[in-house]
Amino acid sequence: MSRFDAWVPWLFLAFWSAGYSVAKLALEYTTPINLLAFRFAGTVLALTPIVLLLRLPLPNLSAIKALMGIGLLLQMGHFGSVYIGLKLGASANVMALFAASQPVLIILTAALFKRRMPSPGLWLGLAFGLLGAAWVIGVQMEGDTGFLLGSLLGFVAVVGLSLGQVVEKQRKLGVHPVMGAWVQYVFAACLSVPLAYFWEGVTWSNEWPFLAAVSYLVIGNSVIGILLMFRMVRSGSLSQVSGIMFLVPALAALIAWPVAGEQVPWIAIPGMLLAMVGALWTRRVTAQAR
Repeated sequence: MSRFDAWVPWLFLAFWSAGYSVAKLALEYTTPINLLAFRFAGTVLALTPIVLLLRLPLPNLSAIKALMGIGLLLQMGHFGSVYIGLKLGASANVMALFAASQPVLIILTAALFKRRMPSPGLWLGLAFGLLGAAWVIGVQMEGDTGFLLGSLLGFVAVVGLSLGQVVEKQRKLGVHPVMGAWVQYVFAACLSVPLAYFWEGVTWSNEWPFLAAVSYLVIGNSVIGILLMFRMVRSGSLSQVSGIMFLVPALAALIAWPVAGEQVPWIAIPGMLLAMVGALWTRRVTAQAR
């Protein structure tokens, strides 16, 4: 493994963690479905030259249908829930908090797909994560029902993401990761663009913070993120991401301070630590089971 490959999981973690606060910033200028449409349409435009440059073959019809279903969970379900939750009033750090529970949710979902009862240790890891999230939500919501509902959508988002990843792994489509992502983005754009137009109307801004935020979500999160993931697949370091996902809440909170103007109160820090302990506990349980 090269020195760059050793840094790839950490770069992926940084790009992923920043997406929450950048989306929060963008939603000050537009609406959730509009932001989905801008992100997905922009990503299709940015990713298409890479697909052509790599000369990737188009998947067969069966694989395309499967990728559309996965895209419905991964792209529309996950990011739609995140953006609507942020617009309702949830903070970027609360949304990121649920990401720490993603590894255990993936393991639990995979076990249930195989009709196996997950170990008590995994359920305990999830309980730690959810208790930590409940702590942070409780001290930050201050009676705001929009904050509570938005935060609940954050959990829905990570469940959708976990389901999509498990289904993608179970199907074993044999499609190049970049092509698979491109098909999902095309499908998501075809859904979100007309949905945004007829439901919300076009809400665009020429303010530089908005343009910078959308550009980051397209280039940083979607394109560079996909290329980093492909690099991890090739180098065999993809498993390292699950091992460092517990850092997402802390890193996202640090980024949200200058980008979205959010400050985490000291009383919320024990909840963040509890969620991180849950992720670390899950890592330990799964390592011992191997």
